[in-house]
Amino acid sequence: MKKILGFLLLIMLAACSEKGAVEKLKMNYPSVKKEIEQMSTEVQNKMAAPDFLPFQPKDVQLTYAAEPAGDPKGDILHTEFIYGNEKGSVLHVTTFLNKKATFNDEGEKKTTKLKDGTEVVIEAESSEVMAIRWRKDDVYYGMMLMGSEFKMEDLLKSANSMDY
Repeated sequence: MKKILGFLLLIMLAACSEKGAVEKLKMNYPSVKKEIEQMSTEVQNKMAAPDFLPFQPKDVQLTYAAEPAGDPKGDILHTEFIYGNEKGSVLHVTTFLNKKATFNDEGEKKTTKLKDGTEVVIEAESSEVMAIRWRKDDVYYGMMLMGSEFKMEDLLKSANSMDY
């Protein structure tokens, strides 16, 4: 009996560890789960979140822009996970779902690459705010990290851990 229980526990732990970052957010934050489950399956399948965070969040929220405004079944333009802690650190992770989304790339932009070779545009890099954006599989993503204790490497580590 103990062997069977041990085997079942091992299977359950393995199953939990394989859940994606968005699924983990749904399990740990009921308000996020409620918002996600109101959206279409197509939108849910495109949502992405990082597995690595540069700080331990106290709270996570999900916001979105839709047409008509506030309608989770409408045309979702973008979704945004907002991770925050009590020390003022904030990480925004945005998925732009509108197929017409484009970015103004006029002028020279500083770029880098993710570990999979995806080119990343650095939007901001200061002592308080770092922001990047990139395109993967015809979907645009953006990340912004606020907090004086962080470096661009912290933001890129989160971007590299994205669970698409």
